[in-house]
Amino acid sequence: MSSSDQDIPQKSSFFAKWLTPRSCTLGCLGYIAGIVTLPLAVFLFLNTPDVKKQRFLERETNECRSCDLSNLDLSLRDWSHADFSKANLQNTILGAAKLGDANFAEANLQGAVLRQANLANANFEGANLSQADFRCGGGTCTNLINTSFKNANLRGADFQLVGFTPSGEVGLPQVDFTEADLREANFEGASVKGALLDQAKLCGTRMPDGTISNRDC
Repeated sequence: MSSSDQDIPQKSSFFAKWLTPRSCTLGCLGYIAGIVTLPLAVFLFLNTPDVKKQRFLERETNECRSCDLSNLDLSLRDWSHADFSKANLQNTILGAAKLGDANFAEANLQGAVLRQANLANANFEGANLSQADFRCGGGTCTNLINTSFKNANLRGADFQLVGFTPSGEVGLPQVDFTEADLREANFEGASVKGALLDQAKLCGTRMPDGTISNRDC
């Protein structure tokens, strides 16, 4: 008998020693764990703040909740239906951007520039918009039709001349300022026709005719 033939039983005995039900079970469990954890690892990687932000800016996704987008220039781009809820947009430029149906609930837009943006049906409920700039410019105005500013902080916000288009007055139909803080906001020259202002807080607020309202001081 050759030496190679003599090695066969020894090899079979070696594999039989290690290929026990227990070792097979452990191997299968390890294989399953790998299948389960790989997608989880990919998911966690894609949802890290930096990756999430980059994917949003490259328009691979339309959701950037709680992202830090402060001090960026996001103007002239289409962000329709985007979810900016709880995001930091402090001093961010959104001029002339398409933001129809976008969600800014509880976002920080302090000092943000929203001039000439399309904000139709956008939701700013509970957002901080203090010192935000909504002014008209270049012959066009910010579109605020059906926009919700419920409970928003709009202290010092600039709404000069809003509510007009090159073709004439459109007002602010169904723009909801319920419980909004409009202290020191500026509506001079604007048309607020159709806006829900009865429950807004007015103090040092410049009205469309240039007078100052201290109704709620």
